[in-house]
Amino acid sequence: MKWILYPPHFIWSAMIRVIATDIDHTLIDERGVLPLINVEAIQAAAARGIRIVLATARRRQPTLEVAQRLGVPVSLVCHNGGRVWDDQDHEILHHTIDLSTARRMAVLADQHNLPFIFTIDEINLYNARVSHGTPSMVLDQTAVPSLLTAVALPPTRIVAQGLEAATLMIEALGRDQNVHLFQYSRDGELYSAIAAHPQATKENALAELCRRWGCAPGEVLALGDAEADVGMLRWAGVGVAPKGSMPQALAAANWISPSARLGGVAVAIHRYALLG
Repeated sequence: MKWILYPPHFIWSAMIRVIATDIDHTLIDERGVLPLINVEAIQAAAARGIRIVLATARRRQPTLEVAQRLGVPVSLVCHNGGRVWDDQDHEILHHTIDLSTARRMAVLADQHNLPFIFTIDEINLYNARVSHGTPSMVLDQTAVPSLLTAVALPPTRIVAQGLEAATLMIEALGRDQNVHLFQYSRDGELYSAIAAHPQATKENALAELCRRWGCAPGEVLALGDAEADVGMLRWAGVGVAPKGSMPQALAAANWISPSARLGGVAVAIHRYALLG
C-alpha cells in the first residue's frame, strides 16, 4: 500500500509522544478484523519512542490479547477508564461504583429480568438474558440466578444490553452524581449503556498517564468512534474519529479518518505522528 503525502498545512506541527486508540470499530473494524496496516503503523510509531495506549471499554484480558497482536509495549485503559495500567502489569488506578448504587441496579435487573452485566475484579456476573456476542464477554464470566445476591463487592462497571435495559438504566441513573453513564448507539438506535465511577473516563486516565510521563495534552493523538471517546478526543492535542463513528465522536474530532475497515488508525498515525 502506498501512503499519500499530505500537503504541509494538513500535517500536525507538534511532536506526538503518545497515541491512544480505542479498539472496537476504531483499531479493529466492525467484522472483528485488525488490519495489518494498523499493526505496522503502531509498530513504526513505537519504534520512534511514541507510547501506545489502548483505551477501551473492554476488560484487561481481551485488551491484552489485542496488545499481543500489536507486538509492542502498551499501556492499558480498560473499562473506559475504570482501570488503568501504565504498562501491562503495573496498575495505577481502579475506580469502582458505590455498592449501594450497584445493588439498586441489581434489584432493577432482577425485577425486570434485564440483561445486565456486573464486572467485579474482572469477572462478569450476568443473568440468563445476556448475549455473549461482545469480546469482553468471552472469558471469566459467571451466570447467577440473582444479581442482587451475587453483587457483594463494588463493581468496576455495570453494562445494560439492548434498548430496553439501556433505557431503564439511563432513566434510573440519569441524575445520579455517583456514576458516569456511557451510551452506545448505531444508526440512531441505542443498543447498550455502561455505568461507571464518575472519574472513570478515558480522558482522566490519559491525563494521569501523561502526568506520570511528563507529556502535555498537545503531544497526544487520540482515536475513537463512540460517545465514551468524546472527552478523550477533545482533551488530546489531536482527536481523530473514523468515518462511520457515532455523531458525538465525529463532532468532537479534529479530523475524520477513513473507516476502521480501511485502516483509519494507520492513516491518522502516518499523518500526525510519523510525517510530522
